[in-house]
Amino acid sequence: MLIDWIRGSRDAYVKLTDLKTETKNFFSHLSGYDTLRLILCKKAILVEGDSDELIIQKAYMNANGNKLPIEKGIDVISVGTAFLRFLEVAEKLNKPVAVVTDNDGDVSALETKYDNFIGLKIKPNISICYDTTIDSGALVLGKKNKPFNYNTLEPKILKENSTAILNKILGTAYATDDDLHKYMKANKTECALKIFETGEAIKFPKYILSAIT
Repeated sequence: MLIDWIRGSRDAYVKLTDLKTETKNFFSHLSGYDTLRLILCKKAILVEGDSDELIIQKAYMNANGNKLPIEKGIDVISVGTAFLRFLEVAEKLNKPVAVVTDNDGDVSALETKYDNFIGLKIKPNISICYDTTIDSGALVLGKKNKPFNYNTLEPKILKENSTAILNKILGTAYATDDDLHKYMKANKTECALKIFETGEAIKFPKYILSAIT
């Protein structure tokens, strides 16, 4: 169980009872490791999953002489869907934090979710990084013809580069963007690892670049 008191930088403290009840309960049931990472780092970049973490690490390395963010005290932490829980702690500790998140085709819903951290309520230590452009296409998936989501990490990376470049990095030979979209969706972590390991030049979306600066 997490200790009752959490100390941040510059003698900022937060007690678990200072947090919302649901947030207190959430952290009380964690092992405390990710929470400790948030407390100890100079800055945190919060992402949803493993593939996002690898992409952020690679983007940072490309912009900083191949150095990992942790070498500068910046920890990239995968928090699943618990962004708001971690932001509540970060806000009380005045910890610099950037959230990197997909817009999933609904910017309005995303901005509603993070209403306390954007626009007129923006916090100096917290940045919510997302693409404000909604992309669309004709690709559908499965027997039910479910529309493909062009507004997640992998399609945004393909948008910044090309099928030829991504084929070279991933070791694939797809003829169209949509064929590559389907492959990357089905192999998220494998694709992210190949992007992380590549020596090829690759571009990243602006919202990712804003998180690493």
